[in-house]
Amino acid sequence: MRPADLRPIVSVIIPCHGEARFLVDAVRSASARSARVQVVVVDDGSTDETAAVARGLDVMLVRQPNGGLAAARNVGLRASTGEFVIFLDAGDRLLDGAIDDGVHALVSSPGCAMAYGRATVTGADGEPCPTGEMPTVRTGHHAAFLQTNLIGVLAAAIFRRAALTRAGGFAEGLDGAADYDLYLRISRDARVLDHGCCVAAYRRHPAATNGNAARRLRDTLEVMRRNCPGPRTPLHGAWREGYARWQEFYGTQLLEEIYAHVHERAFAEAGRKSLVLLSRAPRVLAREIALKARSHSDKAMPDADIPAVRPRAET
Repeated sequence: MRPADLRPIVSVIIPCHGEARFLVDAVRSASARSARVQVVVVDDGSTDETAAVARGLDVMLVRQPNGGLAAARNVGLRASTGEFVIFLDAGDRLLDGAIDDGVHALVSSPGCAMAYGRATVTGADGEPCPTGEMPTVRTGHHAAFLQTNLIGVLAAAIFRRAALTRAGGFAEGLDGAADYDLYLRISRDARVLDHGCCVAAYRRHPAATNGNAARRLRDTLEVMRRNCPGPRTPLHGAWREGYARWQEFYGTQLLEEIYAHVHERAFAEAGRKSLVLLSRAPRVLAREIALKARSHSDKAMPDADIPAVRPRAET
């Protein structure tokens, strides 16, 4: 362990918009043995008790009018001073030893711009939810990121400040996928390390997940467009695979939202989201229409019209 005065500073940046009830847990989770921790809370135009809660904690508080998640992260980055940086959403938390694992990964690999691990998922009450396993990636991170987002929760990543500065921080206006855009830009130009440790817990609650599929679909496809490699380069195949995967993933979620709006007779909202689906993921919509047409046709066909199929006698 380094002497106390030589330990690196890790800035943990926590943007918060209306999540004061979770803020204490998030701040308390930011602790380490191998580094000095600086916590910066960015109150992004909250109308609840966020500022009052933050003032009762050992943090730097920055307040601003609501500007969105990417803008709040950039404000926190500019206000912080740490050599290493972690972005922790107010509803999430770091697991014991998370900062130490991240610091060890970057100190041991001085050529890496960022390192990342794994995250668990919990419900609003903190109870664990089932999660799939993410394979370990040793090399070729940029190609792998073009195919999918390897980092399920932003708090699972730790960055060198210099790498964030070179990348220009988060792209504002793309809150649905600004973290993914950052991973793509950093991995394109620098080495990335997958240290494999479980370091963060993502809290899944209705306010964070409901009704966001249209924005996530639009923003993610825009991120893919901005990070498209040349059509004749080796990476273009990975990009095409990733683009289709995101269309399918968020298009299917958006389709479920549309059906929910129809069930609730919110036809205007269903129509608006249907236009997004048509323009951004037309194959998902076309497949659903074909399935509905086939189902309707099968139901309309009388049983008598269906020829019996008899097994052939063995000879």
